Amino acid sequence: MKTFCCTLLLLLGCALHRGAEGSRCRGGFHKHGGSCYWFSNIRGTFAEARSICRFLGSDLASITSAAEDVFIRGYATQRGKAKVYYLGGADLGLESSWIWTRNKPFTFTNWGSGQPGNSKNNEHCLALQSSDGYRWHDYNCDFIANFICKM
Repeated sequence: MKTFCCTLLLLLGCALHRGAEGSRCRGGFHKHGGSCYWFSNIRGTFAEARSICRFLGSDLASITSAAEDVFIRGYATQRGKAKVYYLGGADLGLESSWIWTRNKPFTFTNWGSGQPGNSKNNEHCLALQSSDGYRWHDYNCDFIANFICKM
C-alpha cells in the first residue's frame, strides 16, 4: 500500500506538469491525433491501472482505428518496451462481448493469432503482448502489467 501511495503522489506531480508536446497533453503524455497517451513505467492489475489512469484525468486506452493501433504499437516497440501493456478493453460482462471501459463496443481489432483465447475461462482483460508484435491478447485481469492511459 505504501508503494502504491508513493506512486500516486509521483503521478500527481507528473499530471500537474504541462508537457511541451501541446497544450492538451500533460507532462509524460504523448500526442497523437486528437488524443494524448501515457505509457506507464509502473505495473499493476487491470483495476489498479484503470484507477491510476482515472487519477490522471484519463482512462485506459481504447484503440478505434488502424492508424491509432500503428501509433501505439510503434511507440511501445521503440520507446516503451514493456512485455505487456493493458488497454481499456474487457469482456467481463458477457464472454466474447468485448467493450471499452467507457461501455463502447469494439469497432476495430488487432488480435494476435488464436486470440482471444480465454485460457482456463479466466482471461477477460485486453493487453498488448510484446512477443506478438504488441498485437492484442486477452489476459487474466489480476496479471501485473504496464498499461497505457489515454485522454
